[in-house]
Amino acid sequence: MTALITLTVTEARLFLRNPTSVFMALLLPSLLLLLQGFAIPGTMDPIGSDNPAVVGLRVIDFFVPMSITVALLSVAVTNYPSAIAAYRDSGVLRRLDVTPVGPHRVLLAQWLVSGASFVAAILVTVLLARAAFGASAPRSVALVAAVIGIGTLAMMAVGSLIAATAGNAQVAYGVGMLVFMACLFTAGMWTPGTMMTPAMQLITGFTPLGAMSQALTSAWYQGTADIVPFIVMSVWAVLCGLISVRTFRWR
Repeated sequence: MTALITLTVTEARLFLRNPTSVFMALLLPSLLLLLQGFAIPGTMDPIGSDNPAVVGLRVIDFFVPMSITVALLSVAVTNYPSAIAAYRDSGVLRRLDVTPVGPHRVLLAQWLVSGASFVAAILVTVLLARAAFGASAPRSVALVAAVIGIGTLAMMAVGSLIAATAGNAQVAYGVGMLVFMACLFTAGMWTPGTMMTPAMQLITGFTPLGAMSQALTSAWYQGTADIVPFIVMSVWAVLCGLISVRTFRWR
């Protein structure tokens, strides 16, 4: 336990000393939210839909849960896999493998630091959304927490798969950025889920971040969520987690 605490504190310090990691995890989601609210015309206007699920909501309201998914995306597929691949490149995992500490504690420490930075990003995003745009609080905090919890497992499993299969840190970061850009679309950053065509909603609903975004929006503003997104996120978590365990290279 002492070794894990020491590794976690060290990983936290390394995270805070890396401007790119801090920007991607803590600042980018809030900056995207501010950009949508103040620079994109019409985002502060009501949607004007007859759909009772979205009556009274503004376009900017949909970007609040979406910014939370972006925060998770930044942590899970850019910071985390590139850090693990860099440790493998530099021989850190190999050297830890011959010590009582073991390399697996580095992975656990990375998960703990990633989780802490994600929670911090959520707090910053929610407080900023309420202060700048008067965004509503979640109608069901418990359901929102459940969606975030399962979504985190799914996306960290995707990040673990990138970390397990990437040849080096540069490849891990490059693949992570490609996944990042694709997931921005499926999460609805360019077109919020409720404004997508039914066919596009169906397709993105089978991706891990698309399912999370749809379930989080529903839980946030309606206090309900369908079971299908939870199944989709769980399947992604199990599949990517199993493949990561079987393919992970310590050296």
